[in-house]
Amino acid sequence: MTQDKPDLNESDIGSGEKSPGQADVERDLQGISQTSSPADGRFLQDGDHVARILVVKQPDDTYEAQVYVRLTREPEIAETYIPAGIYETEALAWEAAEQRAKRAFEEHEF
Repeated sequence: MTQDKPDLNESDIGSGEKSPGQADVERDLQGISQTSSPADGRFLQDGDHVARILVVKQPDDTYEAQVYVRLTREPEIAETYIPAGIYETEALAWEAAEQRAKRAFEEHEF
């Protein structure tokens, strides 16, 4: 009878160790402040979930709000893209992206 060897790349459940995915997310969150430039996006966190929100200026001078949501305990970064609409002003687009991210957290859209 042979014993399976543990995968040394995975965290031990209950040990308090962080998975590689959790370490990536924490690094992302520490590296970006809420005053980052719009090109960098902003991060929101709710429990085990992180949303990266962006506003992208379009050629017609409108702004597209974008939301990317992921689970922090994923071993690899796998984001779900959620479009949040096109708006006349950058401020409206940021507001819409944040509201859409919060809705994704509440409705578990991952």
